Amino acid sequence: MKKAENLKLYDFEVFKALVEIEIERINRYKKSKHFAIAFLYFPSITRILEENKPSDIEIVFKLKENLRSVDVISPVDEDFVFLFFPETDKSQAQKAVERLKKTLGLEAVEGVAAFPDDGKTTRELFDYLVKIMNDKLLPIIEI
Repeated sequence: MKKAENLKLYDFEVFKALVEIEIERINRYKKSKHFAIAFLYFPSITRILEENKPSDIEIVFKLKENLRSVDVISPVDEDFVFLFFPETDKSQAQKAVERLKKTLGLEAVEGVAAFPDDGKTTRELFDYLVKIMNDKLLPIIEI
């Protein structure tokens, strides 16, 4: 069984710091050119967790099994995670997110933002992701 420390799970403050550090690294060393961040929201997962009783960590294991070892998961709540994809462009990140959705077999709402296409600073990237969240999640929440 995998150990939790190998999962690369970080809280949101560390996630934000990773984004800032990656931007600085790219600007300084010019080795890679891009990375992506994403969110996944599972609107029905609370009900599934209550009915099937899998632990939150099992779902994280399933997520991590379908990501590269360098990718990072930042769970915000039992139904919401942020993902960090180093050296990954937007189309590659979108493919990874689609693969996660398919593997988990859960209804999910997602959004992807990529450096530098969607923002050249941490603030611009998160503003872009928040706009996607508002566009996609507000209609669901208001139902």
